[in-house]
Amino acid sequence: MRIITPTEIEHVAWEGYLEPLAESFKGAESLPRVTLGEPAWWPAEQAMEGETGKKWTPPTGDRRYTLLRLACTLHPPAEVRTLYKEATLTAYLRPRHDAGRVVAHDLYPQRLTAEEKGTFKVGLGPDLKFAGLVDVSLLEVGAEIEVHKVFPVIQGYGLGESRPYWQFAHHEARPLLGCQSVYAVLDAPQEAGGVRLSLELVATLETRWGPITVGLPQEAQAHLSRTIE
Repeated sequence: MRIITPTEIEHVAWEGYLEPLAESFKGAESLPRVTLGEPAWWPAEQAMEGETGKKWTPPTGDRRYTLLRLACTLHPPAEVRTLYKEATLTAYLRPRHDAGRVVAHDLYPQRLTAEEKGTFKVGLGPDLKFAGLVDVSLLEVGAEIEVHKVFPVIQGYGLGESRPYWQFAHHEARPLLGCQSVYAVLDAPQEAGGVRLSLELVATLETRWGPITVGLPQEAQAHLSRTIE
């Protein structure tokens, strides 16, 4: 399967202004607007279907795997002296039924630096692990994902855990702005009956009043929970 990552969010899950996590902050004009995209997912059997028609053999064990894509856009703050220092996008994973744990089998990206930019092709191999592609024709079975890197420095955390997250960091050469998509392979027990997904976004801003930490308002949480069947 070939997946083209959109360069802009096509379906919005929530859009609005982040709120300061400390009540004493007064600089409301510095608060940034963000957009969180509707999560997209594909059952592993669908994502891993090879272009050659070859069938994928799942790993041993009674597990269900799902390819998940998350997206967020950091819009420029209205106050020109305000900039993002870092932002963290977190996915909380729970079983639909109370059965076992849902964890991140793999993440993309795990580490990108400011020296890397442009459009890349990433392969999801038969072991459901992400890897850079040199020759697409070698990927007989698996997903080919085209991604466009916008944020300069990205670090993924939480392999094998139920709370994977990605940190996006500011770099002097390129501002921390724009739309970025990230991917994860979810690993759930068959008896879980699906995955409950919740999202959280927290950012640190540098303002003329000093650094502040901002996050999603409480009303946003109702828009950022999904059930993956």
